[in-house]
Amino acid sequence: MMINTATMFLLPLLMLLFPSASSFGTTQQKKCVVKVCHNKDCCKKGGGDNLLSTFRDLVPSDNNQLTIESTGCLSQCGKGPNVCVVKNGSDEKMYYDIKDALDASAVLDVATPEADLPIELLVAASNIHHAEHTASPAKKEELMTSVVTDLSKNSNPALMNSHAMFHALTIRADARLDTNNIDGAIEDARLASKIFPSEGKVWRILASAEEQR
Repeated sequence: MMINTATMFLLPLLMLLFPSASSFGTTQQKKCVVKVCHNKDCCKKGGGDNLLSTFRDLVPSDNNQLTIESTGCLSQCGKGPNVCVVKNGSDEKMYYDIKDALDASAVLDVATPEADLPIELLVAASNIHHAEHTASPAKKEELMTSVVTDLSKNSNPALMNSHAMFHALTIRADARLDTNNIDGAIEDARLASKIFPSEGKVWRILASAEEQR
């Protein structure tokens, strides 16, 4: 294809004036930020860190369109736990009474249908939620073993390196520590630390396990 001299000079100018011109013919994916309220009222109702982790458990590691973060009071305390979804930096929508993995998954399905989140992560997040509300270490280990097994089945990196896998390994390591399965706790903690090395809890579990070895 021949490009004349005038076109060569005009093209950079057009790209400066119309930045989206270079994307003609392509579909732009929408950026989405999910803000989970950490106000004390929402935390008392099951929001806060637990709900934040649940949302993160639903997202595969290769998804770069969804950001899950905490936020301050969303001024709807009586309806909490509350979540605000922001798309493209300005399009905001509130969701109320979000308490578990099914609620969180429904929010993501409505807010970001294009994300097409894997069903395996919904199952994992539901089992993780159940484990966190179970007192028995043996039951926790059983639930988390099912999650680790399911997420490892097809050797899919997006599932094996997901927050759900990290979360399951961390809970199982803690449960194994409680039942004196020290070697199992160390193995799980080391695997979890490779997925999210900046998370402090897994290092505390690892240190405690190695002290008891």
